[in-house]
Amino acid sequence: MRAITVLFYSCFPLAILASSAAAQTLTEQLVAEGVTRVASAAREKGDAVRGAIIFSQQKMNCVKCHQTGAQDLLGPDLTQLSRETTDVYIVESLLMPSKVIKEGYGAVKILTEDGIAMTGRVLRQDDQTIVLRDNSESGRQITLAKETLERLEPSELSAMPADLANQLSNRQQFLDLSKYLMDLAASSDPSGRSIELRDIDTAIPDRLHGIALIDRLRCVGCHDGELQQPVPFAAAPDLSNASARIDPEYLKQYIQDPHRLKPGTSMPNVMGHLDESTRRENVEAIVAYLQSRSEGTFHRDAVDDAAAKRGEQTFHEVGCVACHSPRDASGKETLETDSAALGDVASKYSLASLTQFLEDPHAIRPSGRMPNLKLTHWEAVDLASYLISNPSRELKQNSATEHDSTSTLDPKLVKRGAQSYVALGCAFCHESEIGRPVDRPFASLSDLPQQLNSGCLSSDANRRVRYELSESQKESIVNALANQSKQLTMKQQLTTAMVAMRCYQCHQRDGVGGVSIERDPYFQSDDPNLGPQGRIPPTLTNVGSKLKPKWMRQVLVSGRAIRPYVKTRMPQYGLPNIEPLIDLFQESDELSAHAWAEIKDVKEAKKIGSDLVGSNGLNCVACHTFQQKPAQTMQAVDLTEMAERLQRDWFEIYMRNPQTLSPGTVMPSFWPGGKAIRSEILDGDTDQQIATLWTYLQDGRQARQPRGVVIEPMELLAGKEAVMLRRNYQGIGRRGIGVGYSSKVNLTFDAEQLRLASLWRGEFVDPGAAWRGQGSGSVRPLSRDVTRFPSGPDLDSVANPWIVDEGRPPRHQFKGYRLDSQRRPAFRYRFDEVDVEDYLVDRGEIPSSTVSLRRSIRLTTAEPRDGLRFRIAASDKAIEQVDDSTFRLSNGLRVQVLSQTPAEMTEADGRSQLVIPLNLPAGDTVLEVSYQW
Repeated sequence: MRAITVLFYSCFPLAILASSAAAQTLTEQLVAEGVTRVASAAREKGDAVRGAIIFSQQKMNCVKCHQTGAQDLLGPDLTQLSRETTDVYIVESLLMPSKVIKEGYGAVKILTEDGIAMTGRVLRQDDQTIVLRDNSESGRQITLAKETLERLEPSELSAMPADLANQLSNRQQFLDLSKYLMDLAASSDPSGRSIELRDIDTAIPDRLHGIALIDRLRCVGCHDGELQQPVPFAAAPDLSNASARIDPEYLKQYIQDPHRLKPGTSMPNVMGHLDESTRRENVEAIVAYLQSRSEGTFHRDAVDDAAAKRGEQTFHEVGCVACHSPRDASGKETLETDSAALGDVASKYSLASLTQFLEDPHAIRPSGRMPNLKLTHWEAVDLASYLISNPSRELKQNSATEHDSTSTLDPKLVKRGAQSYVALGCAFCHESEIGRPVDRPFASLSDLPQQLNSGCLSSDANRRVRYELSESQKESIVNALANQSKQLTMKQQLTTAMVAMRCYQCHQRDGVGGVSIERDPYFQSDDPNLGPQGRIPPTLTNVGSKLKPKWMRQVLVSGRAIRPYVKTRMPQYGLPNIEPLIDLFQESDELSAHAWAEIKDVKEAKKIGSDLVGSNGLNCVACHTFQQKPAQTMQAVDLTEMAERLQRDWFEIYMRNPQTLSPGTVMPSFWPGGKAIRSEILDGDTDQQIATLWTYLQDGRQARQPRGVVIEPMELLAGKEAVMLRRNYQGIGRRGIGVGYSSKVNLTFDAEQLRLASLWRGEFVDPGAAWRGQGSGSVRPLSRDVTRFPSGPDLDSVANPWIVDEGRPPRHQFKGYRLDSQRRPAFRYRFDEVDVEDYLVDRGEIPSSTVSLRRSIRLTTAEPRDGLRFRIAASDKAIEQVDDSTFRLSNGLRVQVLSQTPAEMTEADGRSQLVIPLNLPAGDTVLEVSYQW
């Protein structure tokens, strides 16, 4: 453990001593210091690597507005600034963004005739429309008709927030961020980009939509033909045990009119040409035939409400709503017209049968259009409980709770059902006992009429096979049939396969698809620091040039994952259904070939690569997991899997300019404009540095562990004087103040909620997580026996106390503190018109059993004030009263009231509390309390 002895509280800003300075924000402090002085300090003392990490963190959200290569965001591409951009301009832009707004990036305020107000940057406009980049959190691009605008006026405020610096922990972080921006400006290349991407189509051709529809509707079940489809055509569900899984009453009504019971289904109505009596007879016979092929009995189980509640969360979290409609609290679908049909699941399945299906959907639907979401058994139970607890419509007849599959079947009815099953065409999609018919009495795909309103596309209500298709869907099918002789290109095959497998519901590729705005809230992450890339499935643009084929196979076929923080799961489609995609991605994506730098001394390169990855280099381990050891700042993908996953060309290009290949990534650029930030390593040779990194990563899990992965604990020690550290403390937040006394008793004070937050005896704190983690970590007390007191101010009203939350009590104001000759603080704050000075001093020496902390609380008021209380201790368990003035907490800490004002034991929020009731006279009142170990 590395010990740091602090004889002076240099880690604590001097300005905090003054009451006026104590209330200053970081922005106000830096402005007061002067932008010229701050810019000079950033140039001399800023760390660009730490600044790059800060720039990319979600809490700063810089990449929302500034991305390399982006043209239409709220802010400019910072690598394309003028080389004459000064350090002072950069600092001034951070602290006072509205003082000088870069030309072309001014904002406008808009009010529509519907009363909708918005602010944003105008991207382009003509006489009819205006295209706006919204300044809200979503940052969406919005097109508005000018005739709908009631008011449009320029805004004097920059889109960049004026309090940006206040998101940082301290002055050093601001210097680091500024230094990184200075390096970006110095490396700018206004002449253009060093990397060019191929042209892309931003829409899926209508013909490809038609092929996907022909696949979904299973037209090839009835029609022969050579329609080009890169993945196996969709197969109908296996009905061999249907009536044991599905309520027979549901089967009857679904077969008779599938579109009524399940709007949007791909199952056609094959009885539209029959009269009602004949339809009923055929339905009864077919269901009897299906029952004869089933083993077991359909019966319903009771649904557990708690399981259904958990299932609701699962449904909206793991990825079901990527294809199916989300539901509101009542179970009503909210995106029904833009989702895959789910139908009345509650009327169809039993709890047991739906659970079984969700655990292994490919057993019933082998073509993988319903993917396997890798649910555990109990997740499947919860999800099934939720889905069957919300029926969307009633069956015409009440379903019996149990149906015997075989006991009452009429053999003649079963035989007739088998005949109808074949005659009506069911066997062309669903296998029967005799298999699918070999001879198909239907025209081949190449001979089908290539026009609307004919055959299956006819609008005739009495046609033999009836689908419910929109006019645009029919047009797409006709387009596909008319062009079926034209061979699909590799790219078209890939697009068709992605449409068929619904990949575009989650993934964006070449500007197409991706998570819609309506579904965006359902994609969540366990690590918010990673921003959108921590919750949104990754782009598939150039994925074939990014991932090695072996790794891609492991992801698509075996379900291997490297992003455990993404709650939406990558589903499994089954090897035969998804395998063609692997070759299509690899053959469709190709980056321009490069001759990358060669490594002459591999052993030395691995050593330097370890230094680059470590905390003294580019500090990759601050964000990336290493050998499954979590990073301090966020949990980005494991570095030791990089070389196994990635192809060399993609890695080299990405390192130089991450935003080019992954817009919006939180990965910082350490070689902006091709210039290395760490110029002292390998003489700043960008090519050699990146090649060295690649060489180092080749060792995978066996790679030499870099500095910074295992954090050596730091110990902050008090010398002859007390030491103070203001940082982020667990249970307090960023306004925590730790105090270590020379006699080895310690405390934390909450300057946000004005309370004594904790006490402990022994060594002081380990500040490593806060100092090394870009301000995101918490200071850790060096003791397992810490007495923690509850949130909420110590001094408050009895009749009208503040309702405790995570904020600041509105009637309290922190006024700083004063220090005595041994640097021991007296905290000062105000409640209404009462001024408080809370002064704590240590008594005794370790290991003496009489060591104590004496607390003197001076309350001053000009007018008498009644009905107050001052909390001096609290415990999760009952507090024991030893005598009239002494109390003992459950961990043995003794609290003694030394003044004449007695203490009382009360209960609040399930905790025992020790409080002193107060009716204050005008003038000073002093409370004396001792805490003894």
